[in-house]
Amino acid sequence: MYVYESSRVKEGGPAHHYHFDQDEWWYVLEGEFLIKVGEVIHQVKVGDSVFGPRKVPHSFAKVGSGAGRLLMTFQPAGKMEECFQKISEGVMKTMTEAKQDKFREDHGFKRVGPPINQLKK
Repeated sequence: MYVYESSRVKEGGPAHHYHFDQDEWWYVLEGEFLIKVGEVIHQVKVGDSVFGPRKVPHSFAKVGSGAGRLLMTFQPAGKMEECFQKISEGVMKTMTEAKQDKFREDHGFKRVGPPINQLKK
């Protein structure tokens, strides 16, 4: 199992993707988020959690002003710790889109679409 705290200042989040072998679970520590799992979009706030089963496309986006923090859990861990360590070092900033996709697949997940957008009010 790998547990990771993600702090977010800007709105948005990662590309829509799925994990080959990991289930993912999000718990909101601060702020508000949209979390899409399959075709369902959850509007979540502090204290809410959402489960994303392996092989089901998902993504999340911080919405609104202020900071956001998520506790993210991956089971089993796979290569997620290595992945986030390299991302925090800026490795993906210099890669082409094709190389980013290869990086993702080498770490156990596949991009299947763009990031989700904030819902219209």
